Order: sequence, then structure tokens, then C-alpha cells
Amino acid sequence: AFQGKEKFHKTVRFAQFYFIDAFILLCCGAEFHLLSFHLDTTKDDLKRYKQRSVCKLVQKFPMASTMEITSLSAVNDFYSYIVLTAGSNRALEVFDLNAGCSTAVIPEVHTRSVHQICQNKGSSFSTQQPEAYNLFMTTAAGDGIKLWDLRTLR
Repeated sequence: AFQGKEKFHKTVRFAQFYFIDAFILLCCGAEFHLLSFHLDTTKDDLKRYKQRSVCKLVQKFPMASTMEITSLSAVNDFYSYIVLTAGSNRALEVFDLNAGCSTAVIPEVHTRSVHQICQNKGSSFSTQQPEAYNLFMTTAAGDGIKLWDLRTLR
């Protein structure tokens, strides 16, 4: 395990690998952090206590008008620049990490805060039309499941 020099101002709620394990995404308060990392796996008995693994902040992405991110989804199985976040303000925000910014906000996605977002990552057991990768689902306690299309945001 290793830790970067950065201290987080709030509890880290979600963390996952991103972009085929090239980065780490984690949520802290109303923003998510994109981190790069390098794990040093060399063995040296004389320097075994010296930490040579590195974790660096690439960029912070704040979610608009919310107190806390309640859910985050990003595909790690293939190259995708899209990161979806949901906040305590019941909104869903779409980020394009290739452009480095938010591209859309959908207000009042559910009657309560979204507690899970699930993107279509495909399956090794079946083939899909390319358009199917634009689909994602959200769910909130007591409000069921909604299926969304990234192209129309409906």
C-alpha cells in the first residue's frame, strides 16, 4: 500500500481503477480526483522501508451545486473518457475526461439521491451493437431503476 502526499479534506467514499488500470478515481466530498500511480515492485533488502511507489494528483473535478457525491461510475474494461457522478442534490453530471470538463448536468434524476450508477460495460459472453454502450442505469432508494441514454440524456 502507498499514500500520496495529499491529505483529503473529507472522507473518501468511492475509489476505483480507471482507463484500463492506468489511473485511480476517488470521490471526496463534492469532487472526484483523478490520480496517476506507479507501483515499485523491486525487492531490495537494504532499502525495503523506503517508499518508492508514487501516487500523484492529475486533476480534481468538482460536481456543480452539490454537497457530496453519492455515486460514481466509470468503465475500466475498455478506453472510455466518460465519468458519471450523482450528488446529494439529486442531480447527475456527465464528465468527459478527454476534454477535462463537465459536459452535461441532469437535475432531479430521482426523488432521492442516486445511490448507484451502472454503465454498460459489455460482456465477454455476447456481442452488442455499439449504440448499447451509450446506456446506463441509475437507482435511488424507494424510486426504482431508470435506464438512460448518453446521447439524449433521457
